[in-house]
Amino acid sequence: MRITGVELIPIRLPLVEPFIISYGTFPDVESVLVRLETDDGTTGWGEGTPDPHVTGETFGGVLETLRLLAPTLLGRDPLDRTALISDLDRRISGNPTAKAAIDIALHDLVGRATGLPVWALLGGRSRTHLTISRVVSMKTPSEMAADAVAHVGAGFNTVKLKIGDANDVALDIRRVAAVREAVGPDIAIKIDVNQGWRTPGIAIQGARGVAPYLPAYVEQPVDWRDLEGLAEVRRMAGVPIMADEAIHDAHDALRAVSLRACDLINIKLMKSGGLLGSLTLNAIAETAGYTCQVGTMVESSIASAAGLHLALALANVHTVEMGGPLMLAEDIGGLSDYYAGEMVRVPAGPGLGIEPNERAIERFAGQRIWIH
Repeated sequence: MRITGVELIPIRLPLVEPFIISYGTFPDVESVLVRLETDDGTTGWGEGTPDPHVTGETFGGVLETLRLLAPTLLGRDPLDRTALISDLDRRISGNPTAKAAIDIALHDLVGRATGLPVWALLGGRSRTHLTISRVVSMKTPSEMAADAVAHVGAGFNTVKLKIGDANDVALDIRRVAAVREAVGPDIAIKIDVNQGWRTPGIAIQGARGVAPYLPAYVEQPVDWRDLEGLAEVRRMAGVPIMADEAIHDAHDALRAVSLRACDLINIKLMKSGGLLGSLTLNAIAETAGYTCQVGTMVESSIASAAGLHLALALANVHTVEMGGPLMLAEDIGGLSDYYAGEMVRVPAGPGLGIEPNERAIERFAGQRIWIH
């Protein structure tokens, strides 16, 4: 079996409502889909969803990187996926989102060719089902409280609050307090600052301020480049600290654990270059005694399914946030059918277990690029 063609499909998908975090407001999701085709007609789908604030990659940049890398796949056997993915790193440094799109497509293709689900390709299943949390955008305290109550009413026992105003930490604390008062003591609350508090001094003040409301963790409170500052916050905050933007790959993970900079690590396919990179990152975390979360850039059904397969395979993953399909007004796959409240089933078919909807892709796609 040989790869005979690569199709690149830029898409823009609308959200149910704007997604608001500390560094911006996003009305839609921009992704680049990758479709691999082999000489026997087998196909595999991948997705790269960039966030320039996290990896430095833009929508256009991911597309151009994929145009550069796609020809190197032609004529290769997809069963040699580990060698293929290693070749990508030798050809170009960084660019993990573009590489993730190819990595996911290769795993989907190999799964379809062998009849195995992606979780089996990753080593097997560590549990029978997954639960996810729902995110609450950064708004006024009363609006965030209302959104959290709505999510709890829809069957979620964990909500994740987006905050991070370095100029008004007191407002951030009121946001958390309002949600805790609204949902009561039995609902888990996770806090994501998205680097918004910037410096250790402000972050320690903010973390101590939200501590009485018993957050499960405070995520990435300082600038991603400041691992030493993150370690200082961890020592002083009095709440568990999760690293997200600060840890992209195995090198970052090694440095973070050596500094004892956090308590938990958020793995995202778009940061780590895909599924194989995520396995390496998790292995380092697990060896050092750190549990992990599988997070999302708010992706469509394709990358979201890949994240769910990863979470199902890794016993060291304790929390999952692959809720992208629930946030999209329209999707290009049917993964949302697998969600019921906080419970989510992982598609059981070969590969990712989902079939992208070509009609939906046509509606939301830009100019498609075929490389063969």
